[in-house]
Amino acid sequence: MKPVAARELTAPKRLRAGKRTAKLALVGSLVLGLVMGTTQPALAAPEPGPGQWYIKKYGIDDMWKKSTGKGVKVAVIDSGVNTKHEDLKGVVSKSKDFSGLDKDGKTPIGGKTTIHHGTAVAGVIAGQGKGAGPTGVAPDVDILSASMWLGPERPKESGSTREQADKAIRWAVDSGAKVINMSLGWDDPAWPSSWDESFAYAYKKDVVVIACVGNASQGATQAWSPSTVPGVIGVGGLGKKNRVLSESTAPGTAVDLMGPAEDIPIPYYSGGYAEGQGCSFASPIVSGVAALIRAEDPDLSADEVTAKLTLTAKPVPGHKGQSKKDKPDPIVGWGRLDPKAAMKSGVPKTVPSAADDLADWVTMHRRAASDPSETENAVPAEDNNPKAVAPKDVVSSQSTPMLGYSVLGAGALIAVILFVLSAVVFIRRRR
Repeated sequence: MKPVAARELTAPKRLRAGKRTAKLALVGSLVLGLVMGTTQPALAAPEPGPGQWYIKKYGIDDMWKKSTGKGVKVAVIDSGVNTKHEDLKGVVSKSKDFSGLDKDGKTPIGGKTTIHHGTAVAGVIAGQGKGAGPTGVAPDVDILSASMWLGPERPKESGSTREQADKAIRWAVDSGAKVINMSLGWDDPAWPSSWDESFAYAYKKDVVVIACVGNASQGATQAWSPSTVPGVIGVGGLGKKNRVLSESTAPGTAVDLMGPAEDIPIPYYSGGYAEGQGCSFASPIVSGVAALIRAEDPDLSADEVTAKLTLTAKPVPGHKGQSKKDKPDPIVGWGRLDPKAAMKSGVPKTVPSAADDLADWVTMHRRAASDPSETENAVPAEDNNPKAVAPKDVVSSQSTPMLGYSVLGAGALIAVILFVLSAVVFIRRRR
């Protein structure tokens, strides 16, 4: 796929207007408080940041009236989250590195084309709306940052990426995650047998696991693992007109939901903001919605949350395929994410069990551990692993006027010009 020309986020007027509105609302609440005999202002609801078209279109702003995700922990298994970014300060409550590079989970790692990724994904879920930054779908959740090595140029000190993912999942579960987001993948549908146990552990501990299905723009002809693991909610990409964004999704029985994947505002790992494209950002939007639902009704199980998300999905315009009773459509799964309907819907009488689905799959497909021919199910040497691929994210220039050249550092003018003139295509490597 050729680099896409950069498009700046041109919304400083909208940003200022939004902040002015918030200030007026605060003053109004103070006046009302004086009239009613109290000076305590009402809590202001979150406001979307510049360019966040999907917040209103998907009804997420209405969900904020009932829930902002407070009390829920969402694990981001990715390239690490820059907690010093203004849009993410105070968001990460716990972090750990699994790359073998002795980092801390709060230091972005990876190749130059993927190092930004974890910060971007965390911003989609829990951005604070600072400056020209995005407001996360669930801005009050606690982020658990598990960093791994993504993309090319993997150092020798960094071990098997699939082993890194296995350990990261277990850590996230033990750290109290109620939602795990994995905006990453490996370029075949298979996975190592060690994942059978780590995903089963997550389901046993009542965790919703959400992953992107892969991008056709990177040659994905079928959904990537881990979206193919039974029980994982696989997410594909839609454009602004709710139609399938063919380059930002991949087909397969692993596809469960479709979410917004076009022009998604994100915090950039080194400061400032950018736009992302692809199912890499549709996945955290679904993760954020799942967190809003879990915060609004803490008694719901992970399986019940999944059922509410999938059973309320809407048809995708322009797509002729249709999901059947127990079989999702191979292109759009159960359909377009409908956050408001998912939150409002009741719990079905019968809810599929992620743990049972995975156990059934293991019983049916795994051979006995003593079978010497079972090479695909064991974690092979890294050189023989399926290629680790991260979704391609076409990111525009860092455009906020608050991002001066002094922030980028001396001599960065050339870099800024390059960002403005061309897209930065981020290629994630499958572990």
